[in-house]
Amino acid sequence: MRNHRPLQGRLFGPAFAAIVVTVAGACSPGVPPAADAPEPHPAHAVAPAEPRLAAGGEPAAETVELPRESWPAAGITIEPATVGPLEESATLTGRITLNEDRLAHIFPLVEGRVDTVLVGLGDEVTKGQVMAIIQSREVGQARLELVHDRLALRFARRKDQWHQAVKDNTESLIEMIRSETPVEEIEEQLADRPLGEHRDKLMTAYIEAAAAKKNLDRVRPLRAEGIVGSRHIYEAEAAWDSSRATLQSLLEQLGQDARQAAVMSSQTVQELETRVATDETALEILGFSRDDIAKIDAAAGEALAHCPIEAPFDGTVISKDVALLEHVGPTNQILSIADLRTVWLSADIYEEQLPLVAGAAGQEVTFSSDAWPGQTFTAKIFYTGDIVEQESRTVAMRAIADNADRRLKPGMFVRVRLPGVARATVLQLPRSAIQEHEGRPFVFVHTGGDAFQRRDVVLGRCSGDVVEVREGISAGEPVATGGGFALKSRLLAELLEE
Repeated sequence: MRNHRPLQGRLFGPAFAAIVVTVAGACSPGVPPAADAPEPHPAHAVAPAEPRLAAGGEPAAETVELPRESWPAAGITIEPATVGPLEESATLTGRITLNEDRLAHIFPLVEGRVDTVLVGLGDEVTKGQVMAIIQSREVGQARLELVHDRLALRFARRKDQWHQAVKDNTESLIEMIRSETPVEEIEEQLADRPLGEHRDKLMTAYIEAAAAKKNLDRVRPLRAEGIVGSRHIYEAEAAWDSSRATLQSLLEQLGQDARQAAVMSSQTVQELETRVATDETALEILGFSRDDIAKIDAAAGEALAHCPIEAPFDGTVISKDVALLEHVGPTNQILSIADLRTVWLSADIYEEQLPLVAGAAGQEVTFSSDAWPGQTFTAKIFYTGDIVEQESRTVAMRAIADNADRRLKPGMFVRVRLPGVARATVLQLPRSAIQEHEGRPFVFVHTGGDAFQRRDVVLGRCSGDVVEVREGISAGEPVATGGGFALKSRLLAELLEE
């Protein structure tokens, strides 16, 4: 065996440094650099390096020795090659966008002139806060119609109360007359109740009928005694019949008139109530709240034509396109409000990555930004797309992220790491165990004592800090997972010396 010199104290010239290449932590050429890329075809896999042949055609063992006391300084660590599931994941580029569920583009519902602008770009607003005021003829007319109809309804209700009372009292008077209640008692019970002209007509007819009846009752006994003649009896009976007929006619007519007036009055109230409700609904359609509508007063004057533009929710003014005295209408966007306390994470998923997001709704993804180095953010997936975009062959993914500190700015590009999916059980090593020379990957297998043997390997898929080893070593073999550069440098130095 060759006499191996210790690593400590050896220096290498520029010619040696130029050929020393290390790719610890990267997959070999021809092998996908990340687990989300397609698995390589066997024809493209890198074949093991041709071993050097010693005399007799036997392969020469490429070994290197490093004293154990030098291991800590060189960072030598040894771990066995393990067999386990390889978790596939993918890292792709995403973009921070506005939360479209908390975004509002403000268009006025009426035409008019901008009277006041109360907010500026970047201002924080709260729900219901007035941001601008538009002077609108349409709003002024709608409010005036409401004021007019409310006043008419107030008068109609009062009149209706009177008509209903007259109807009820008239029906009570008719019932008393038909039951021949004494006049004195009727006047006592209905003295303070409204009856309108019905009181005079009915009471006059009732008194006349009562007098005719009383007169007839007085003269009838006198006829038997011969005191009065038949003509007087006929006249008394005729007067009684006439007054009774008149009274009956008035009872029917005035009762009907009272009921008809009450019905017409109720219908007038209902009609005005409908008009007021229609006026209020028209104002609600224009964006006014019920509280605002209830406070409308004709004494407000010019302010009746003011249409306030209110914030629909708590948020930030992200665009402003309105100026004083400008004419605006329903087709003019004047403001945009966004709630920046949450944002969306948008990313496009390629077809081969779809298994990584299958059933991922509700799961969390991590992402990072160059604007905040060393920091990781999380977002919860709520949509993984249903249609593959024809040109890019991708599916849209959307996730929502908390942004209470406002560090995530819409439009910012980020790196998104998709959740991993466990694949088939494979032989695997840490990336740090893989070395490379002249395009060929290899590892150092600890053969005992201070000795390490170079072993060419065929690599497969990579996932995070782990790489699949398809050929070259067996499960359980001890491999240098740290300090491989020192071992590689010593090996190459000895080859140059030869």
